[in-house]
Amino acid sequence: MRETTVPVGDGFADLADARGLTPEELAAEACQAFVAAEAERVRGEAHRLALRHDSLLRRLGE
Repeated sequence: MRETTVPVGDGFADLADARGLTPEELAAEACQAFVAAEAERVRGEAHRLALRHDSLLRRLGE
């Protein structure tokens, strides 16, 4: 795993504390949620493109 330093405001630490997490845990949770959402968006776009170009993909697979 890579480590990155991201500056955050006091509100971030307050939110983490209110949720019973450390700021690091909250940041990791936020990053994981963002990556999961982006992965879903990319899968959806790939599916849309595959449907749109299905005849080409079939011909290429022959």
